[in-house]
Amino acid sequence: MLAAIRSLVPERDPLAHIERKVWEFAMVQLFLEDAGHLHDGARVLSVGAGNERVLFWLADRVGCVVATDVYGEGAFAAREAEISMLEDPRAHAPWPYREDHLEVRWMDGRRLEFADASFDAVFTISSIEHFGGPDDVARAASEIGRVLRPGGHAVLITECLVRRSPLNAAPVDAALRLATLGRRRRGATLRRRGPLREAFTPRELQRRIVAPSGLRTMQPLDLSLSPASWATVDNATYPLILVRISRSVFTSVCLVMEKSEAAG
Repeated sequence: MLAAIRSLVPERDPLAHIERKVWEFAMVQLFLEDAGHLHDGARVLSVGAGNERVLFWLADRVGCVVATDVYGEGAFAAREAEISMLEDPRAHAPWPYREDHLEVRWMDGRRLEFADASFDAVFTISSIEHFGGPDDVARAASEIGRVLRPGGHAVLITECLVRRSPLNAAPVDAALRLATLGRRRRGATLRRRGPLREAFTPRELQRRIVAPSGLRTMQPLDLSLSPASWATVDNATYPLILVRISRSVFTSVCLVMEKSEAAG
């Protein structure tokens, strides 16, 4: 894990800057290596890719990595998904890379413009939760499953609620929105929480991501956390592992899934 992080962020000491974001990158790196996808015959797709370093890391290790995002639009247009990434990805690269192995395209993750079974592996890192409501998330998961070849793999990393207060349930948030005439819990509905709408309960992960994708999870979801991890709640500086919003706590979750050979 530490070696993977150092290969991606060599200027930082991962033991001094412990955070869940670099864990997310390392999980993608390590799984693609373990699954045998790091070779020049592999085609890899990133959905909601932004300008993540792992894209340039992969360009040096696979035949083709395709980065897709709504570049220049949406909430991340001024940060990770600038239009300049679409126009000149080299300007975002942290090091020289094999430029002919990276393709950057403007594309909505809910409507991937690729044929069925186009990729050996697909990954998305802390993006699918920003695609809209439950139906939008399910549609994006379905598209990821569709463009994977039989026997291919998907790595979906998103936010998981590891402690949810009953007061942060969607119906409670919706009632509060109505009671305050929309001043509080904006965007809340009977199916969608207000401030925690971009984090999933374990049941929602299954219902909104795994089931619509048509893929099978390769491992059971393990929600166990060490006392050291729980001690990071409310940290203002590193390590940044568990995050509290309102009365609930969430962190990163990695779903590794496989497409059945019979799906072809």
